[in-house]
Amino acid sequence: MTLDTQLSTRQVGNILFVDVAAANVDFRNAETLKSTVSSLIHDASAPNVVLNLDKVGFMDSSGLSALLFCKRMCEEANGRFSLCSLQAYVFNLIKLTNLNKSVSVYNNEADALAHQ
Repeated sequence: MTLDTQLSTRQVGNILFVDVAAANVDFRNAETLKSTVSSLIHDASAPNVVLNLDKVGFMDSSGLSALLFCKRMCEEANGRFSLCSLQAYVFNLIKLTNLNKSVSVYNNEADALAHQ
């Protein structure tokens, strides 16, 4: 199953939540994530995106690249990009690469909503 069939979105106020139901975000589906989120940002009137990664247990460098791409797309559209509900492996990867210094990471959706 490709990633594009495993993405769902919902608008909560001025925040677009993107739920990723794939177990892995890696070289096989990172481009799909980038193109999908890019399309959503361009279609949104308020490009504040929170990527919910609660189902994602593995991410490689292609996945990290996709996150950086999504962050840049949001910033170029004068929006914000955040992550929430990370599993331990992905959270540790985000910390190891210091991505958490430039992207807000929240424990859950409620925390993300409270800080937007």
